[in-house]
Amino acid sequence: MVEEDIGVLKLSGHSLPARPLVIMVDADHYTINVINQCQISPPAGSVPTTNLPLTFLDLIWIDSKPLQRLFFFPFPHSTHHFMDSIFPTLKLSLSFTLKHFFPLAGNCILPPQPHNPHLLFTTHDSVLLTVAESIGCDFHHLIADYPRDAKHMYPFVVDLPKSRVLSDGTRVLPLLALKITVFPNQGLCICIAFHHVVADGMSAHHFVKSWASICRNGAASDSLNGPLPYLDRTVIEDPNGLASMFLQELSGWASSWNPDLDKPIMDLAPVNKVRATFVLSKTQIERLKNWVKTKLEEPLRLSSFIVACSLVWGCLIQSTETESNDFTVKDEICVLGFVGNCRNRLNYPIPSTYFGNCLDLCGVLFKKNDLLERNNIGVVAKAVGKAVKEFESEPLKMADEWFSFRRKYGESGRVLTVAGSPKLRVYDTNFGWGRPLKSEVLHVDMSKAISLQESRDMEGGIEIGLGLTDTHMNRFIAIWEENLNFFCS
Repeated sequence: MVEEDIGVLKLSGHSLPARPLVIMVDADHYTINVINQCQISPPAGSVPTTNLPLTFLDLIWIDSKPLQRLFFFPFPHSTHHFMDSIFPTLKLSLSFTLKHFFPLAGNCILPPQPHNPHLLFTTHDSVLLTVAESIGCDFHHLIADYPRDAKHMYPFVVDLPKSRVLSDGTRVLPLLALKITVFPNQGLCICIAFHHVVADGMSAHHFVKSWASICRNGAASDSLNGPLPYLDRTVIEDPNGLASMFLQELSGWASSWNPDLDKPIMDLAPVNKVRATFVLSKTQIERLKNWVKTKLEEPLRLSSFIVACSLVWGCLIQSTETESNDFTVKDEICVLGFVGNCRNRLNYPIPSTYFGNCLDLCGVLFKKNDLLERNNIGVVAKAVGKAVKEFESEPLKMADEWFSFRRKYGESGRVLTVAGSPKLRVYDTNFGWGRPLKSEVLHVDMSKAISLQESRDMEGGIEIGLGLTDTHMNRFIAIWEENLNFFCS
């Protein structure tokens, strides 16, 4: 571990004066001071330099924006107590965890063609861990379900280090950064930012839960209570040559790199958005399922995911209809995009702990006019359920069309994507301070996306997070409540 603290920078046996970490971030008076920064690596000598290929399932994410998830925990103690009693264990447990999840400490290497991109970990690589202290923030307001100013979340988010370009034109992408914010005598926020090219949500949460497990056990050893990640990416088969096809699609990565991918997160904070969380109870979900079943001509397995997505999508389309000069073309295409985990779906074995991307991209298309009626949930749920059934029976069937689909619909503004899943069990993440009080996916207020996760307080329930303009959010809430009364009363 290489640690930078106020006072002395210790690096490879040399001591140098360290710059004071007086870095302040302010989003309308939600202010933080950065008080410590560390570079955390796996224990010395525990991991050799390792090169991992990218599979076709990874390549689709090369040009994606970093993903950030925040976990908020109770912590009724001072910053001094955190730094003295908690932080050393967090650092040591992170180092132990990176021994097993070392690709996260490395980089994605994008060399000029014809060389192929890959993941590279060297013995000099490490992960940036930042510690900050919140000043004057109402912790409980920040984690509430009701609408709050979206930009207030951003001071607590960490940036991935910027990509860099080597002399031969190779671009180097860092893959993970972490930030812990102490709200004195109120709580803690742990933010994880990672690049999707290295891992999907299941893999990322495997890492976080492993870190939490080692920390909870006092970092007495690097042994995990749970299973180890499976790191061999050659397990992914590519009989149709999709990797070569995708590399052709990505051939211009060096010349067309999107500078927005390296912008500080505070530059992307929305100025006119609010965030809110909506909860569906198990009872409401069952009533939604029963209502949809009355509209089906043939039996269809309806999951909580299917009916929740269908309800939210319909409410969003209906709430947008009243916006001036928007959705005026009744036959324009609206898309709901989501992903499916392929680990137990393919016709060859993939370990459940496979670390990387193992997702199918699924989409449901509707004309906007078909989504405007209140009872559209039945029609939508039928279509989403059919898409899920097709994925389960023949995953990756349309993988060769992923890039063309993204080109056709990705910039239309009519695509709603679903981030997260109740199956990730985000509220099972326990570092030793109890379950999270709240977990948030950041990008729901920067893009056309919603987040889905299990309810923290109601077994069988679902939390839906979204970010909208204030006026749009008010319309959505009204339509949401009207639909709940109609379907679930």
